Amino acid sequence: MKLDSEQILQISKGDKEIAAFITMLTQTIEQQARQIEQQTVQIEQQTRRIQQLETRVKDLERQLGQNSKNSSKPPSSDGLRKPTSLRKSGGKKGAPPGHEGHTLRFSDAPDEIMEHGVSTCGSCHHSLEDAAVIGYTKRQVFDLPAPRIVITEHQAQRKACPHCKCITQASFPSEIKAPVQYGSGRVAMTTYLHGMQLLPLDRISQLLHDLKGLRPSESTLLNWIQGMSEAMEPLLTQIQERLMEAAVVHTDETGFRVEGRGHWLHVISNPFWTLLGVDPRRGKQAIEAIGFLPIYSGIVVHDCFSTYFNAEYRFKHALCNAHLLRECLGIEAYDGQEWARLIRVFQQESWELVKESRATGISLEEQIVNDMERRYDDILAEGRQEWTQANPLVPASGRGRAKKSKAANLGERFQLHKEAILRFIRDARVPFDHNQAERDIRMAKVKIKISGAFRTLDNAEHFARIRSIISTLGKQRYPILAFAYRGQFVF
Repeated sequence: MKLDSEQILQISKGDKEIAAFITMLTQTIEQQARQIEQQTVQIEQQTRRIQQLETRVKDLERQLGQNSKNSSKPPSSDGLRKPTSLRKSGGKKGAPPGHEGHTLRFSDAPDEIMEHGVSTCGSCHHSLEDAAVIGYTKRQVFDLPAPRIVITEHQAQRKACPHCKCITQASFPSEIKAPVQYGSGRVAMTTYLHGMQLLPLDRISQLLHDLKGLRPSESTLLNWIQGMSEAMEPLLTQIQERLMEAAVVHTDETGFRVEGRGHWLHVISNPFWTLLGVDPRRGKQAIEAIGFLPIYSGIVVHDCFSTYFNAEYRFKHALCNAHLLRECLGIEAYDGQEWARLIRVFQQESWELVKESRATGISLEEQIVNDMERRYDDILAEGRQEWTQANPLVPASGRGRAKKSKAANLGERFQLHKEAILRFIRDARVPFDHNQAERDIRMAKVKIKISGAFRTLDNAEHFARIRSIISTLGKQRYPILAFAYRGQFVF
């Protein structure tokens, strides 16, 4: 309440000294009130700013602490750090039980035999020059021969007709088109080095020069690779048909540099077949351009990329639980929410139970499956209270609607896609993760790391085709280089 001079004089009963004192007190109170109001506004601003900075620090700490074990970052981004492994410790080292192993075995038909004689007795030093050989102790050395160029000269006969005197020349084989040219062996070796060993063109040229003394140009190498790719094209149809017949396939995509711009390498695979495709886009347009998923009706294991959930597609979904486990670890570490730990433990224990069941060939009882699903629901029901009570993420600008936290997004994803996440429990054909697709796409990613980029889209597509065939040959235990030399690809 603000007092005027007359009210103050009335309160002081006419005493001017008391009135002056009261006036000073009211002025001090008004000044302090204004100061308190200013400080209140300032405190509110500082509180909002502190909350924004805390959110920003938390996000930065999360980013700095992310690695391949608690996020979707690739292992190559870990650098020299060694993140904690999700695998249980204490396992036996070496090959698992039943592994055949690989070792050298004596050959019954060696290419060369070198006989080493003995001239004196090792005991009494008597001469053995005239003694008969009573047997041999054998040892074999497996080695690579020195590389050399094999030059084959093709001579086409020319004959003069005794009747009309016309000269006729024999035809050369269809692949012999120039007076001097490279043979198919170099084409096979180039394709193998390009698609299997992932060497860039310059290093392929250098290697061929070091091994065999001839250095083909990059243009020549590209022509060889293109020719081999075109010869392999009919096999892609066969691979696609086999994958279409499969009950379960894995899909994934990764960034791919082509013509100096970002493209996407898509993979569809299972343990026996691999299909790779390159497209400038990642989403629905790329999927329809490849043409597989829109007509597939089996089960697709993927990493929850939203485009796969298009209502037009007929396939069923199975989500990669390894991705979810890593994200749960991140929520545990940086948000401290208990539900993330509980759901992670549930997933790991469920997978161990399912593995034991599959090893014995006996399906889990329906009651056990129902109990597992009920436990899953209970964890998320309690977790919802935890992730909704956490402070929302305030935009750094202080304006706009607060966005959901990573914990809330992950928790709601667990609830929304329960059937796809737990499909491995009910369907023995479904794996726990989609590591198959990641393994099949990894070597193509290594190719980009080595070479940097593909100069044209055609070259990228040739590599994808060749890599599809090579990956499939490896899965089916075919000798890759021998197939390339033969030039006839049949699965």
